[in-house]
Amino acid sequence: MSSDYPFADGYNLLWDLTGFGDADEEIVESVSLSRDQYLRIRHLFVLGDDPWMVAGEYRVAPSIWAHVRRAVPGVRFERDADYFLGARQALPDGRFWRPAPGVAAPGPIPPP
Repeated sequence: MSSDYPFADGYNLLWDLTGFGDADEEIVESVSLSRDQYLRIRHLFVLGDDPWMVAGEYRVAPSIWAHVRRAVPGVRFERDADYFLGARQALPDGRFWRPAPGVAAPGPIPPP
């Protein structure tokens, strides 16, 4: 992967775990995971060719909630909520990254 791609190997990313209420779909919980926390639970998801979850949101099934709680202390997991995990960029200087015109990015570009 190009050294110009700042998200190689999951660097400069945060993973957001978000729970949505079953009845009203409002956010009931939102927690950001560090790279180290994510690495502790990544094996629990079927990721295909998207090992860093930058192409969308992945459902966090109730069957893995206990594993996620161990990696991310403080997560509550409300029984009547649906939870999803996805990545977003977190460049140290706060700017958003886009590839230069005419240069193909080596993977999906996380949305701002």
